[in-house]
Amino acid sequence: MVRNIRISLLSVLLLSSFLNAQGNGEALFKQCAGCHGADGHNKAFGKSGIIAGQSVEELMESLKFYKESEFKTHSTSLVMSKQVKNMNMQDIIDVATYISKLKK
Repeated sequence: MVRNIRISLLSVLLLSSFLNAQGNGEALFKQCAGCHGADGHNKAFGKSGIIAGQSVEELMESLKFYKESEFKTHSTSLVMSKQVKNMNMQDIIDVATYISKLKK
């Protein structure tokens, strides 16, 4: 009986964590939608690729690159750098997961 209660509580905690991450990813993506479109299908500034449906790994790699790099000149890279500079690793995971689930 105690084992069943523990399993039930663990399931609730995992589901709650998953739903919170989805909500956070969706909220974070709202700041991306201005350039990438609400569905992730816009080519930001006519230069970027379509981000909807990319893999989580690909998206995280790109976001970490923009976060860790310093850009001095005004460009799309500088815009992206400013967008992600205050994101922590969980934010990056959440938004990458959300974008990866958008239809290609």
